[in-house]
Amino acid sequence: MDILAEAPATREHREATVPPGLGAHREQLRVSDIMGREIVTASSDDTVFAAARRMSENNISCVVVTEEEKVIGILTDKDILKGIAAADTDFRRLEIAQRMSSPVAVVSPDERVMVAGRTMEARGIKRLPVVDAGALVGIITQTDVIRGLISISPLNAVSDVMSTKVATIETGATATEAARVMAANGISCLVAIHRQEVAGIVTEKDLLRRIVALHKDPATTQVVDIMSFPIVAIPPTYSVLSAGRRMDTMRLHRLVVMDRTRKVCGIITQTDIMQAVRRENERIEQLHRLVDAELDALMRYAMNEPQRLRDLLRRMANAPAKTDRQDGV
Repeated sequence: MDILAEAPATREHREATVPPGLGAHREQLRVSDIMGREIVTASSDDTVFAAARRMSENNISCVVVTEEEKVIGILTDKDILKGIAAADTDFRRLEIAQRMSSPVAVVSPDERVMVAGRTMEARGIKRLPVVDAGALVGIITQTDVIRGLISISPLNAVSDVMSTKVATIETGATATEAARVMAANGISCLVAIHRQEVAGIVTEKDLLRRIVALHKDPATTQVVDIMSFPIVAIPPTYSVLSAGRRMDTMRLHRLVVMDRTRKVCGIITQTDIMQAVRRENERIEQLHRLVDAELDALMRYAMNEPQRLRDLLRRMANAPAKTDRQDGV
């Protein structure tokens, strides 16, 4: 069976691209350059059901909770997942205040994208509301950070950064069981197995769209009824950059990694890619600093010892080139 793509109809946020002219200075990219400005908000006394419906309709993974234009909380698909794992069923009465995360980490629009990415990593979160002078002005997600920081330089293969511990669940298990496994392990997806073969994948978003938003009972709904299939798979030799671009193009947050025998050998997520991209950008920044320091030292040497520098350059220019025989080849 071919492994095909199944992409949602709309983007979670508007497509954030690197502004023209910033390609050579990605380390200076600011949050305001790539943040999403269309934000879905809610009040703390709205119901989780209403929020889930809005998240599903807008194809987003969170609503920002505000009070008098101030950010007081955030409700994410992970918060709803924890509720399902804790046996929430009456989403029409459950208020957002009972499940939202608060206080909320926020970021300034003038902050560097690299710093925003580090904050997400350190806190284990996937989005940051953008606040300017106390007012909500946007939101930045892992997807935005990856788009902003990804460079044209080749990165490691997927096999070097993927998660090799893949959690699975039988297609006949209930949605409640799936939610509990995800919540207990701090993960956002499970590979669904039927007769020892990969049948699909179930994610936090599947639980939100096909359980909460449709007001179904997770204790009686099976994984087979909510999972996404067919799965999107890539080989372990795939480059990290290519995986990131594929996720972006297909509006996905993770890809299953399979070998030639169609055996699952890992999962790569946006978090894995963001960490790899951040490390690569930090390595490039360090190299730039080293080159700048060496150039500064050379300039000082040239100013203080001009004659010695001219003599050195003259000797280098007049030095005989080594032949293969002299090199001992």
